[in-house]
Amino acid sequence: MLITMHIFSQNNKSNLYSGGMLFYQPGYTTTSTDYQTLKNNSNSIGGILRFYISDYFTAGIYGGSQRTKYITEGSDNSYISLGYGGPFAGVSHKSGKFRYTLSVFAGMGSVKNLHVQSQSENKLTDAYLTKYPALVYSPILSVDYALNSKISFTLQGVYLIANYDNKFLYNPTLQFGILFNR
Repeated sequence: MLITMHIFSQNNKSNLYSGGMLFYQPGYTTTSTDYQTLKNNSNSIGGILRFYISDYFTAGIYGGSQRTKYITEGSDNSYISLGYGGPFAGVSHKSGKFRYTLSVFAGMGSVKNLHVQSQSENKLTDAYLTKYPALVYSPILSVDYALNSKISFTLQGVYLIANYDNKFLYNPTLQFGILFNR
């Protein structure tokens, strides 16, 4: 009697998906509003979910919210924010504990601007709130480092461009986060 067994090991190079929170995102916003030209630092939060297709392709969803505060003559509480989300597609390669990904994002969003002309203590006396739909797109370049088989640290560089109300908002941003892998 002859018994044979075939044992297959799971390939550690492949992943089905990774996703998580991009919790620290310093950036720099450049745009013109109805009231002034803005060039200032931004902060944000967001997330990403990547599906890995074959050995070198990736697709998924990506989104977040950028906020840039600015000072006017009468207040330091004005801000412009960009909320966005939608699909992306690109290429990805895993080598050891590192995964390199280059992709392109395009989706819808909105640009909201609270421009405070003047205020008395915590009461706004003259302010304008506008909100516009926006088409948002960006390249996404990321490097992930596997802390273990289930958790990775990610560093991403994006250059968000929002087209709204015949204006453009530019926001190059570094994004740091934790991804959960499967």
